Amino acid sequence: MTFAREKRLWLGALSLLAPLPLPLNGAAAWAAVALFGLAVAVQLRRAWLGRESWLPNWALNALGFAYLPVLIAEALAFGRSQPLRPVVHLILFALAAKLFSLRRERDKWQALVGVFFLFLSAMATSVHPSVVLYLVAFLALAVVALLRFAFLHLLASFGHQELPATPFPVGRFLVLAVGGTLLAAVPLFAILPRVRTPLVTAPAGFTGPPDRTAGFSDEMSLDLIGRIRENTAVALRLVPARQTPRPESIRLKAATYERWEGRSWGRSPREEGILPERFLGFRLAPGEPVGEMRIFLEPLGTTGLALPVETIAVDADLPTLDVDRGGAALLRFAPTRQVEYVALLGPRPLSAAVEPEADDPTLDRAGVTPEIAELAGRWAGEGTPLVQAGRLEARFHRELRYSTAFVGRGGADPIGDFLFRTREGHCEYFASAMVLTLRARGIPARLVTGFYGAEESLWESALIVRQSNAHAWVEAYVDGRWQVFDPTPPSGMPGASPADFLLYARQALDGLVFQWDRYVLGFDFDDQVGLIGALRAAWDRLMEQLRRPEPPPAAPTTPVVVPAGGASGAAPAWGRRALVLTAVLSPVAAAAVVWFARRRRAAWTATDGYSRLRRSLRSAGLRVGASVPPLALADAAAARFPQVAAPVTELVALYLRESFAGCAATEEELARARSGLATIDRALALARRARRRGNR
Repeated sequence: MTFAREKRLWLGALSLLAPLPLPLNGAAAWAAVALFGLAVAVQLRRAWLGRESWLPNWALNALGFAYLPVLIAEALAFGRSQPLRPVVHLILFALAAKLFSLRRERDKWQALVGVFFLFLSAMATSVHPSVVLYLVAFLALAVVALLRFAFLHLLASFGHQELPATPFPVGRFLVLAVGGTLLAAVPLFAILPRVRTPLVTAPAGFTGPPDRTAGFSDEMSLDLIGRIRENTAVALRLVPARQTPRPESIRLKAATYERWEGRSWGRSPREEGILPERFLGFRLAPGEPVGEMRIFLEPLGTTGLALPVETIAVDADLPTLDVDRGGAALLRFAPTRQVEYVALLGPRPLSAAVEPEADDPTLDRAGVTPEIAELAGRWAGEGTPLVQAGRLEARFHRELRYSTAFVGRGGADPIGDFLFRTREGHCEYFASAMVLTLRARGIPARLVTGFYGAEESLWESALIVRQSNAHAWVEAYVDGRWQVFDPTPPSGMPGASPADFLLYARQALDGLVFQWDRYVLGFDFDDQVGLIGALRAAWDRLMEQLRRPEPPPAAPTTPVVVPAGGASGAAPAWGRRALVLTAVLSPVAAAAVVWFARRRRAAWTATDGYSRLRRSLRSAGLRVGASVPPLALADAAAARFPQVAAPVTELVALYLRESFAGCAATEEELARARSGLATIDRALALARRARRRGNR
């Protein structure tokens, strides 16, 4: 195989790997990447078969003009939302055309530049942790390809036209280069300036294709939560502290709805924002906290701040926090990244909702038909509002059945159909129907959505709340306060998934993504300051241990028995210092032992002798740059030091035969080379002394 063919094959392999993440990130269309892959495959086949026909320059110019309208159309269509997309498509087109015009040597290097830009675009638009695998794979392939390019260039400089029969060993260097690069990347990542989002992004968010799976939303229809039950994505992570509810009974309130619109609910109006109190945060309800819970809210596309129903205050890094009429906490904008806050909990469920008035929206009878009013009176009976609400809740549990088969089949009168005909539905139907029956009895009520239940993870210390934990329930104003009622039968309550291998694997992946988001994508300036502070504190502790004075000896009150081997009792200060120094120096000493052992085991070769020859000649005053080839070095040494021309020529020939012909030197030849080096060193030393005497 010729050198040019091998370079084309390596270029094709790099070109196939470089754009792989682009369609997954939404930075390039699948069709564009597929066409590019087809073009590269054709080029690889032509290179493998040794075909040397290339596109002429006029054809390349024609292709460039033909692509110009496509570029303009894409810029007009995606310029405002995804400006990188037309640029990536242009790079794909240009690289594909270049691969069919590798006529000159510099064309291959220009194609490598195109591959690099594709790799840069893929890394800059990737946010998933799997991009690390892509980075390692591309780095390894690029290192091998560049080594082969350099090797072929060196052979060509010596006039070779064909590859030697000996293999090209790169395995050890590849492992060291890739491993060393990744190790060096860790501290550089920690100290370099931060970017919170992908390096190249668009105003509309260029972090990947939109998620088509149904998820928690600010809108409230009668079949939304039923569809969310199939979504296992993580919505929140909870880290409880002190007194908190049991994981299976945690109820998080995210939004309230008061206006019935026939087939859906209208959101409770937003009230004025509240300001944080010193040492407490945003107070939502009176009382003293008895527990707390740290919450990590994933970006769900909603403005609701999910909080346990026991929350009396929120500690969050926000200038202000809004609350709607139903007492749900709201953000000003839907977050686009993870939000962290702490909920301070009271001893029982609370509500920040205002007390209802005579014409309160929670008493609106819209949707209460005569049949619903008659059913409410029959089920609720007589008694206080608390007693009637309890009876209604119990009748919903007994009389109706939970089912998600009803999703999407609401009809013109969905609540009437649910109560009197199908008699089955999911939590939104149960909660909506109970709100209407409570209002039919004159009891203020509203619908509440949020999450119910959480699961413990084997891989994280936090409790996991998934989208499938979304739930709807009822708040009714009874006994002088807003209280929670949940009409959904126990069989329909969200719960933890069954513990099996798939759950553990899903939890492990969720934990990996969470750590990636927290310590890679979310690693910001505050984290850098914290890291520096932690390192400084560790250094101060180490210095304190080393400088701690030796405690004065205490006056013995009883005779001390000294064992025959020496002193006893608490470890003296020098002992602690010795332990610390041993801990610090042990890795260095171990590395030094390994290094010396490897040097002792390594056999002396002609390459070692050639390296020593270069050092000796450089010490003697001969200019021996890194670019000087072996034969030029021998000629320069013979011209400057004729007395060592013979041993230098013999050693250089031995080195070339060993390095480029794959023929190892015999023991006798190596012994002669060592003797020749000794002769060279003596002659060069005499030459140096003679030069110094001449200078005097």
